[in-house]
Amino acid sequence: MAGLFYRSVFAGVIGLMGLPLFYRYQEKCYIRKRKQKLSLQFKDMLVSVAGAMRAGYSIENALGEAEKDIIRLHGKNCDMAVELRVIRRQLACNIPIEKLLEDLSRRCQIEDVESFCCIMGFAKRSGGDFIGIISSCVSQISDKVEIMDTIETALAARRFEQRIMDVVPLFIMAFINVTSEEFMSALYHNVSGVCIMTVCFGVYVAAFFWSERMVQIEV
Repeated sequence: MAGLFYRSVFAGVIGLMGLPLFYRYQEKCYIRKRKQKLSLQFKDMLVSVAGAMRAGYSIENALGEAEKDIIRLHGKNCDMAVELRVIRRQLACNIPIEKLLEDLSRRCQIEDVESFCCIMGFAKRSGGDFIGIISSCVSQISDKVEIMDTIETALAARRFEQRIMDVVPLFIMAFINVTSEEFMSALYHNVSGVCIMTVCFGVYVAAFFWSERMVQIEV
């Protein structure tokens, strides 16, 4: 970036100060993707729990059966499998299921998980209809996940186009710098040129984050 916009090592050194912000942004993107995967895994877990409870399992044993299904569907190292493994081990230590569900919702920080764990904790204490509650949650979350998958599919092509458009301006600048260096030389190493390139760089960064925001799906 510093080479394209400023042709200056000093500008590159200053640009390094922005790396923590960039890494922080990448971390947020990574967390958002993990939450999307976890939401899908949570829906599959509810389906498995509901089926096990209809077969006569208690909620504690149904969660153990759900762990097997999640491992088969998503692998033993997926986030939900890890969470269910923790719950199973803590149940063996006689920790109340309400407490474990509360901890699960706090770790996941997903609205669907928090709502389900809150309702299930209340139903456990008051003797509510577990199967009915889980069936209702499965229906609502399945509809939400299906809508999100539809949106994700529709945005896939747009996201690919957005990635291309992110690099096109840089490619054009690099091409002109290589083929017509004198054409761009007036924009480097002078006050007016630096100001113009700084404005261009700001517009590029703003467009980058704006386009990223447009193709995001919040969980």
